[in-house]
Amino acid sequence: MDKFFADIKCVSSISDERIAFIRKLSSGKVYSESDRFFLEGERAVSEIPHRKGAVKTVIVSNSFAEDVDGSGQRRELIKSLRETGAAFIRVTDKIFSALSKTVTPQGIAAVVMKPDFGKLEQKLSEARRVLVLENIQDPGNLGTCIRTADAFGFDAVVLTDNCVDVFNQKVLRSTVGSLFHLPVYKFQQGTFRLSVLIKESGIKLFGADPRAGIDSRSAGFSGERCAVIIGNEANGLTDVARTVSDCLVKIDMAGNAESLNAAVAAAVLMYELSGK
Repeated sequence: MDKFFADIKCVSSISDERIAFIRKLSSGKVYSESDRFFLEGERAVSEIPHRKGAVKTVIVSNSFAEDVDGSGQRRELIKSLRETGAAFIRVTDKIFSALSKTVTPQGIAAVVMKPDFGKLEQKLSEARRVLVLENIQDPGNLGTCIRTADAFGFDAVVLTDNCVDVFNQKVLRSTVGSLFHLPVYKFQQGTFRLSVLIKESGIKLFGADPRAGIDSRSAGFSGERCAVIIGNEANGLTDVARTVSDCLVKIDMAGNAESLNAAVAAAVLMYELSGK
């Protein structure tokens, strides 16, 4: 075992005060009120901006600690995490499994400060491409949408108040670190008020609706400052979203499927908006 971890006393009690708080955080019982969240997995933790204060606590299992010496990649990860000033906790594999939300825990997790993306109004004033998600309920869909928006160079993602929480563990795993690269906002005042902010910022709002009459490929995205709004998996856009959209677009499909999965539809439209 690396000397750094050998010098850290192993926590073997689930009732330890620090473990009790982290367990609540990992289960979602306190993260909505907290300024921090739980993030699990070697790849996910490696995506955290390793700057001072970004990481509050790093939790490693005994098995992970014992393997650090044999992996140059893990040594570098631990070194960069130590430079953030984070506290380290070493726990038994059993306790780590109790904290974990995965079937095969990787043995490393972190308590991370929630990113501060600034004011939505300021971001909209300078954005060229924005993804709006209305009432998305599936964590995997939400995470995939955020990851895809990051991949296509979007400037922001805005969630309506009925979307699944972005700090849900399944959402976080699906984003694969994109939450640290792309501003994600939760807007609590409804779709109509959000549309007002978007339009006041000079952004044209396109609504994705499979019943709409305009093919997305001929919608005139090029050169425009655009936002595209994707609706709920089962019900699509609300009537409000359809009404406030400057243009309703559909994805032309040659096959017999009635519609696409919300995340897939978002990916196709974001690709077209990105000008690629």
